[in-house]
Amino acid sequence: MDRPGKWDTETAGDALAVLEDLALWIVTPGRWERIDGLLARMQDALSTGDPAGLAGIVAQLELCAPSRITPIGADGARGIPEPVLERQNRLVHALTPDRGADRPDGPRTGAGRGDQPAR
Repeated sequence: MDRPGKWDTETAGDALAVLEDLALWIVTPGRWERIDGLLARMQDALSTGDPAGLAGIVAQLELCAPSRITPIGADGARGIPEPVLERQNRLVHALTPDRGADRPDGPRTGAGRGDQPAR
């Protein structure tokens, strides 16, 4: 997949926001299948360098978000399935390849003893 430098900040930010949110969603198995299909399309858009396609997929993912009102008979809603979580994680990492180095909880160097990281 292409590096995020190829993507404008707004598109990449919107994609990351929906990817991070969906890990917390509680939806039906049918909706998880739709989300997984959209994530596969997102991977394709990233691989082919299609920013318009990526933006459209982000919009479709946002529409898959759970509503505040649970419809009567909406049994079976559950958290993110493992295969969908794995795909979501790959996409987040593809959009943020250098993120760990800039985060406060990322790698630390310089203040530790020898080969031990700083605390």
